[in-house]
Amino acid sequence: VTFDDDVPDSARTAYVGTDNKFLGRTMAKLLRQLRSEGGTFALVGSKAERDEGFLEEITKFNERDDRTHWFQVFRNFSWPHETDWIYQMEAYAQLNVTAIITMIQSPMRESNWTSFVETNRHRKITYIGTDGSDYQIDYLNRRLVDGLVGQLPFVMGTKSLQVLYDIVTKGNVSKTIFTTHLVSYNLIPLELPPPDIDEHLIGNLKYVGYVCYGLVVLSSFACMIWTCYHRSDIVIRAAQPCFLAMVAIGVLIMSSSLVPLSFDDRGDPESMSTTRSVGICMSIPWLLFIGFAVTFSALLSKTWRVNRLFHAEIRHARIQVTVKDVLLPFAVLLTGNIVVLICWTASDPLTYLRVEDIGTDSWNREISSHGACRCNISANYLVPLSALNFVAVIIACCQAYQARGIKSEFSEAKYIGLTVFSLFQAFMMGVPVLAVVRDMPEAFYLVLTIVIFLLCMAVLLLIYLPKMFLQHKYAKMTVAEQRRALQACLKQSSVTKSVQESEASLSVRNFALNPNSEHNSEYAVPPKPFLETVASGVEELAIQEKNSLPGDSTEAPTKIATE
Repeated sequence: VTFDDDVPDSARTAYVGTDNKFLGRTMAKLLRQLRSEGGTFALVGSKAERDEGFLEEITKFNERDDRTHWFQVFRNFSWPHETDWIYQMEAYAQLNVTAIITMIQSPMRESNWTSFVETNRHRKITYIGTDGSDYQIDYLNRRLVDGLVGQLPFVMGTKSLQVLYDIVTKGNVSKTIFTTHLVSYNLIPLELPPPDIDEHLIGNLKYVGYVCYGLVVLSSFACMIWTCYHRSDIVIRAAQPCFLAMVAIGVLIMSSSLVPLSFDDRGDPESMSTTRSVGICMSIPWLLFIGFAVTFSALLSKTWRVNRLFHAEIRHARIQVTVKDVLLPFAVLLTGNIVVLICWTASDPLTYLRVEDIGTDSWNREISSHGACRCNISANYLVPLSALNFVAVIIACCQAYQARGIKSEFSEAKYIGLTVFSLFQAFMMGVPVLAVVRDMPEAFYLVLTIVIFLLCMAVLLLIYLPKMFLQHKYAKMTVAEQRRALQACLKQSSVTKSVQESEASLSVRNFALNPNSEHNSEYAVPPKPFLETVASGVEELAIQEKNSLPGDSTEAPTKIATE
């Protein structure tokens, strides 16, 4: 068994000693600790693996602009100065290097070491040596050396004996190389360098959130103003303006979560009270889930109302479905979200905390932290909230599927589907990314802001833009042309709805009455009385629009075609 110095090509069974590459890296870390500003260095004495480890560690940040840089000063000394350590160090001192590193113990054994250090003390050179013998520890106490990385020869001896014993008693050992620990010595200065802490503040990224929020607010108000301004137009009345306004209000509430999301403690956690931190953090899920509930319950209620009206007409029943009749989904969904959010706020609220990241600097101080909203078990509340709203989305999709044959003048089935697809796509792409960057506040904030912004804009654009195009199209028509166009849409939607609802049952009935008929599908067309009823409703709507023109005093009917 060899120890301290290995002879790998010999007949030895095992080696016990220092990992010299690791020793070199440790010396480099000690230098970076003592001289955090970077600079130049010279290596005196050489041991291949130690040199390699030191150079790898000390220069690994040289390509980064946010870290200090170190550069080697090298001179080639020929005989008789190859082992004249004081001569070599004097030559490097004349070049005003920042640090001199002795990779072996021999240079510090020189009798002139003390004289050399004292002579060049004005140059403020940092000296780091190898090993930790008694005289070297004395040098450290007298500030004739600034740091030492020592081996543990006693441990080498005891470990070597243990390995030799295992070979004799067991016949073999688990490995051939056994490395020992190191010990690093340095004097802690009276004044430590100022800490460099990365607090991961949002900083100027918050303006991205403010811009996104501003765009959504402007778009939402523009949509609400447009709906209010054109509420008497045929297309907007057929599209149920109260529900259109609810969609815009829901999107506005949902986008408001971008405001508290843009806050942090500016690196001073003591400046934020508990009440304020809870208020900021809990307002995010409140605004997100309430806004989402308002938006999709409005779409659900609107589509449900249209489906009930068209189902009634297909069955030759004239009913009146008011807005209040279809507000049940809205009330249930909103109440469910509010109950869960109240329980969350009361029992285990999200609180803004500053969390220290793993790792310390050379003086065992914090180097990185991040602020985040945390509670004990958020899944207890996020799971029921997500499930509740997911059910609402599924029901909205089912209602939209049933209304797929109804024209865009009355229903947004196709656009609800596109909205849900956009939502699904945003979640599929955003949630995994958010999980990965959960402890990276800048990335987490940016990804979540973009997801919320895209979702809000997708809902507004997909629901409102088609209505705006239709309104613009109908605005160019006369009242008579609008009547005929809307009547055609009603007939086409009703026929399609009737075909979807009664095709199977009527085909079976026709086959039973006339098995040899080649035109069974003709019985799927709605009977004439239904089309007459629809036409009558459109006529009422046209008369109402005509009577509402300026200068006409005739009283308009109170019922609209969809009722």
